[in-house]
Amino acid sequence: MRGIILTVFVLFCPIGAGCLTVPEEVCSQSDCFPLDSATLSKLLDAPGAFDVLSYAEDFERLRVETSTVYDNQGQFAEIHWSVAKDDAAQLRSIAMRFTVGTSSMDSEVIEGQHTTNIRVGGDWYEGRDAIPQYADPFAELAQLANEQPEGMWPPFGFDVASIAELDWTISGDALSLQQIATASNATHTIIVELMGSPPMVTGIEAYSGDEEQFTLKVTTGDDVVITLQEGLPRTPVEFSLDAEPIQVGDVTVWSAPVPSGMDSDIEPSELQFHGISGEGGDAVSVAMMQLDQGTSNTTLDDGTWWEFTWIDFLSPGYFSHSDLYHIRTNATGQLSVALYDSWAQQWTSGPLQGT
Repeated sequence: MRGIILTVFVLFCPIGAGCLTVPEEVCSQSDCFPLDSATLSKLLDAPGAFDVLSYAEDFERLRVETSTVYDNQGQFAEIHWSVAKDDAAQLRSIAMRFTVGTSSMDSEVIEGQHTTNIRVGGDWYEGRDAIPQYADPFAELAQLANEQPEGMWPPFGFDVASIAELDWTISGDALSLQQIATASNATHTIIVELMGSPPMVTGIEAYSGDEEQFTLKVTTGDDVVITLQEGLPRTPVEFSLDAEPIQVGDVTVWSAPVPSGMDSDIEPSELQFHGISGEGGDAVSVAMMQLDQGTSNTTLDDGTWWEFTWIDFLSPGYFSHSDLYHIRTNATGQLSVALYDSWAQQWTSGPLQGT
């Protein structure tokens, strides 16, 4: 992106940088509707004039959506974000669609309760979390953006002060107290929507011909609806036994921690470690342990043995990130290990996945 898009696309204001201050009153009740250009400029230039984190503190229900589109000589790309929360229902939704040309990735996660919903494209699935811990998604994404500034995060920190001094044309609807302000600079047309009295920024659009466009929409109150569906196809836990085996004498060992990306707590009785012999259509599970056993050793008829160990670490009594697994065998041949989710009745990876 170029021009004003580059200057105003700030992911989130860093913690401690003063972005949570409440803007001062810049107009009296009688002057707030309709705004004139000078008053709007003063409003946009005030500290905290548009601050998603402050909105998240002020509104129990909040949704913020953005779309960033770039089209240059037929090369089309779009990133769409939709982040929402309902504090009373203890639900949150994070959706992202990334399109390049004709290829697209589109997903959404609704979580905060024991049941979770996951959308991949147009298909919905049911997941679970034994110990749900609801958190404000806006604050969490802001923290992640600060910790990982090179990551892909929602561009919710539009710097409205950078467009404050433009010459604005403003129209309004007295019944709804909606005001639409339009202005242009050398490269872009800017549209700002404000609602209420005193006015609050609820929409921002920036266009540069047909090549670039950015839109942001804020929704609050009863217009924000997050719904958990029931009876969906179940999806397994997002974890696989992917550690590369190492050889210790005549024993093969798989050992690793559960990574931090595993953000659910799962009943160990719903998961099984499996030792697998063979590959492709010849693969078969020859030994297994249900995780609530903790550790087990199975000796097969041919004298080979498999030893399984799950070390419960961070969330006692539940399978969660930072736990450890350790699997050993003296068997030979084409060997692998895999996790089976009995709740979803699916393998999470390995040669038996899909069977």
